[in-house]
This record gives sequence, structure tokens and C-alpha cells, in this order.
Amino acid sequence: MQDQRIAYLYETVRAGSIRAAADRLNVNASSISRQIAMLEQETAVALLERLPRGVRPTEAGRMLIDYHLGQQVARADVLARIHELNNLVRGTVQFVLGEGFISDFLSDALRDFCRKHPTLSYSIETMATDAIVRAVIEDDAQIGLVFNPPFDPRLSCNARIGSSIRAIVPRGHPLACLGHAPSLRELASFPSASLNHSFGVQHLIGHALQIERLSMPVIMSTNSFTLLRNFVVSGLGIALLPEFVAMKEVREGLVEAIPISNATLMKAEIHLITRRGRQLPPSALSLLGHLRSYLNSFKNR
Repeated sequence: MQDQRIAYLYETVRAGSIRAAADRLNVNASSISRQIAMLEQETAVALLERLPRGVRPTEAGRMLIDYHLGQQVARADVLARIHELNNLVRGTVQFVLGEGFISDFLSDALRDFCRKHPTLSYSIETMATDAIVRAVIEDDAQIGLVFNPPFDPRLSCNARIGSSIRAIVPRGHPLACLGHAPSLRELASFPSASLNHSFGVQHLIGHALQIERLSMPVIMSTNSFTLLRNFVVSGLGIALLPEFVAMKEVREGLVEAIPISNATLMKAEIHLITRRGRQLPPSALSLLGHLRSYLNSFKNR
């Protein structure tokens, strides 16, 4: 059934006659009559009762009119929701990131955006590097913030900043008293904790160790940045991490973040990623722009 024919039926009943409907719609009465007749052929039932003074709908005609009114309400509702989406009143943002970013590094940026758009919904999950890349590529997330991801042509990098890996050591540790940036060989003399190999941080560290034909005595492997920080704060050993992961502990004087004399570990980067070619909704686009501006400002600090 054509919606236009049902609309003619509705206007005819509303106006009380085919002639009155034709005048209201500024079309020929014969055109309206013909469209209603075709609608009756399609439904195989009479839709109008012809009365001495006008028309009234049959039971089947009333069903079609109710359908038409329901469609009009649904259309208005959809348009209103689209308007809300465009004005960032409604919508859900799906954001995935590494646990290490949930710290001073990103908390201010996320808090400011949530305060500015309190009616949006947020799905924020922490994952390892491999899982973040997979979630963005498979459209399980709209935006990803990831440390040193592998190259993938299916991803677009919307912003990137350098973030070298440093030796996070307890305050007053012998490595902090060397007077120079220690080499990987010097770091390998101390017990350490590390992330598992699903993290971009560990990919890079493993690559650097392989180049120098070294291994480090790892006494704890984990997928938790919190455990790594506690490991160092407790004086159990050292950890190789981006400095932003331990910003709070550095500021409180619990640990020190020491530069490492290694070109590979100096090349690490943070990437803000989306799937190449994906059209993001307004809510996600707004967060993407907000995070891009934040990363660019952080780069210049």
C-alpha cells in the first residue's frame, strides 16, 4: 500500500467529503477518488461509506487511518530524536582505552566532557592493546585510545603524541642516583614486574630487549597497571612504563620516572583511533574532537 493513498483517505474522512479534501489539498477530486478506489482494490474491502452528506470510514478504513496517524507520530518522534542527537542531548558514546590512561592523564578530559554533556550515555571500557584495536575494527567501540598500536590499514589515527617508556623506580632507588639515563643492560640487573604481551607497552619493551639480546628478571607479570604501580611503591622492584601511568605516584614522591637510554623506547606513541571510513554519530564525533584537542594541548606542555 502506498502511504500517499492512505493519506488521501485520512484527509477525506477528516474533511468530511472527497470534494472538501480536494479543496484542502489543492488537487483534483477525481484524483483523490481514483487513489482511494485503488486502495480499496489493494485491500479488497470498502474503506468509505458514502452518505447523503459526505462520507465516513468503514471499520477497515478506520484501521488504515489509525495506522496513518501512528506513522505520523512515529515520524515526529524520530525527527525529534534526530534533532536531540544533533544537539548532543541524546546518544551513547562507546569508548575503549588502556587502563593506564585512567589516571591524571585523562581523568580531567573525561570529567569536563561529561559535565558539558550530562544527558549523553557513556560506555567506557578498559582493555589491553590488542583488544582495543579489535573492538574499534569490529565496531564494538567508536573510539579507542591506545598505546603504541600495531599498524593496521583499517584504522585511522586522529591524533598522536609521543610518550617514551621510562623506568619507574622507588624513591631513592640506586638507578635514580646514577647521574645518567640507565641503559637496558643496567636495568636488567634489578628485579622487575611487567605487563603481559597483549599490551603495546610490552610489545615495545620486548622488541627493545630482543635488539640488544637481553632479558630482564621478571618476578611478576600482570594485566593490571595498578598492581605494577603498587609493586614499585612497595619497593619490590622496578617497572618499565610510560610516565603518565604513574603521574600521581611521581607527584606524591613515592616513585621516580627515569629516562632510559634506548632509542626504541623513546619512540612510543599514544594514538586516538577510529575505524577508517566509519561515520560516527554526533555524540562520538564531539568526544573525538574533545580528546583530539586535549592530546594536542598535552603535547605542548
